[in-house]
Amino acid sequence: MRLLVLAGTEDGRELADALMQRGHDVLVSTLTAYGADLAQEQGLPARSGAMDAEILTDLLQANSFSALVDATHPYAVRVKEMAKTVCAELALPYLRWERSALELAAHPLIHWAEGLPAAVQMATKLGQRILLTTGSNGLPEWVAHPSMNDKMLYIRVLPTSEVLARCESLGFKPNQIIAAQGPFSQAWDEAMFKQLKIEVVVAKESGKVGGTLEKVQACLSLNLPLVILKRPVVE
Repeated sequence: MRLLVLAGTEDGRELADALMQRGHDVLVSTLTAYGADLAQEQGLPARSGAMDAEILTDLLQANSFSALVDATHPYAVRVKEMAKTVCAELALPYLRWERSALELAAHPLIHWAEGLPAAVQMATKLGQRILLTTGSNGLPEWVAHPSMNDKMLYIRVLPTSEVLARCESLGFKPNQIIAAQGPFSQAWDEAMFKQLKIEVVVAKESGKVGGTLEKVQACLSLNLPLVILKRPVVE
């Protein structure tokens, strides 16, 4: 079966590899060229680039795919909804794979936020020096929020020229940007939190593969509050 696999993460690539090992003809599609490079290093055919509904439709039809497998990041809601809609219009099977969520026990240092506005409100009440480990896409909302005026915001993002340019355009200085590729160990997180004198950490619930557990353990070890963005619900 010829499958288009939307997969820009480690576990998505593992899924694509497992499908290929079972005899399926797989093409991995990623947002970034870096993601495609990682897939190709694993021996997976890959293409890269942002897709709207028209581009995805053309790709599916031109390559006669039998189905689409959605293994995108748990927070890639727009892509998931767009892919599902396109497949419905083409009468093509849409299969979604979701990574397992972490089951965290309730703890006074762990704060769950329903969306970005709630996360901003929580974080700004919990500390002055805030570290975001939620990627670069939501940065404009953080920077523009009035409650951030007297805060020091640090960000941990992928070390690509596109991402760094986006951060700089939003006014982030080099000493506010930690450009590094995960996964990160608990010890690595603890060392960074201490060096930057972080007072509150913000993360996504990205599961074991996404390094969420290591962040939780590091924060609890250092007695730091952690704000976790809940996963969006996708129908």
